[in-house]
Amino acid sequence: MAELEPLLTGPYTSAHVVRWCAAQQNWDKIHYDVDYARDVAGLPERVINGAFKQHLLARFLGQAFDVPVRLVRLNYRFMGPDFIGESLEARGTVTACEPIAGATAAHVSLALWNPQQEKITTQGSATVMLDAAPYGDIDWQALPHHWRLDETVEAEDAAVPAEIRALLGQDDEHVTSSCPVDLSRLRLFADAVGGLPAWHHDPRAAADAGLPGVLAAPLFPIHALEPAVGSLPLSTDGAALGREAVNEVGRNFARRFGFPASGLANAGNECELHSLLAVGETATGTSRLLSARVKPRGRGGDMLFTTA
Repeated sequence: MAELEPLLTGPYTSAHVVRWCAAQQNWDKIHYDVDYARDVAGLPERVINGAFKQHLLARFLGQAFDVPVRLVRLNYRFMGPDFIGESLEARGTVTACEPIAGATAAHVSLALWNPQQEKITTQGSATVMLDAAPYGDIDWQALPHHWRLDETVEAEDAAVPAEIRALLGQDDEHVTSSCPVDLSRLRLFADAVGGLPAWHHDPRAAADAGLPGVLAAPLFPIHALEPAVGSLPLSTDGAALGREAVNEVGRNFARRFGFPASGLANAGNECELHSLLAVGETATGTSRLLSARVKPRGRGGDMLFTTA
């Protein structure tokens, strides 16, 4: 086991978070509206976006090794919130290395440490290919099957609303971006994440790297579904979350079924990366519900946990 050099970033101000909200196109008010965060959401302060933290982990992995790195798997779960004014330190330990498909795979245990809270707020793991081209398609057929995402559909929970249970195992959402990826969006995205290689946003750097054009950062496709103008209006209700205008698949139950949006939280992601999205290409997202279960929570109301 070998510890990687930590990456300390921050402290993050409200301006940093607003820039990330624009880059991600996420208008959830708990991230930038202090009155909403405190008075409506019951939080002590505005929250640093969970989606930002996943890109911080990817950035850390790209900078932690002395050789070219290709991210192929990233799993993480959020242990607690991080707030405006706080810093984040990405940490990693190489737990194993193995030869795979003519390259070396390194398996890494990951964590985000919050110095102000003095605790880990995000934990995860990743697999990266070392000494491999950081771009081009990944031949997943040549990789171990146990690296793949588990897409097993779990048994029904009778406590889950019928309209949700009916979605289990179904490809029920299919969303295509209204426009292709462009340099303007990637420039903003690179500024918001920080520390990305220049060929993720600069055509000259891409040409110098031998690429036919600019390629987006590995996890950018998660945010690449551009809604058509006017298709996702913001609510005029002062208590509205702001997420009603976020174009996402797999977790928009509030918008689709009239559930309250105030308690919505992202617990984490598991990502399998095949290729990088190029400028001029258009992303499509599909969602399949794999599990849904209800956990009673007493006076606070029941909690619905879903995996898509």
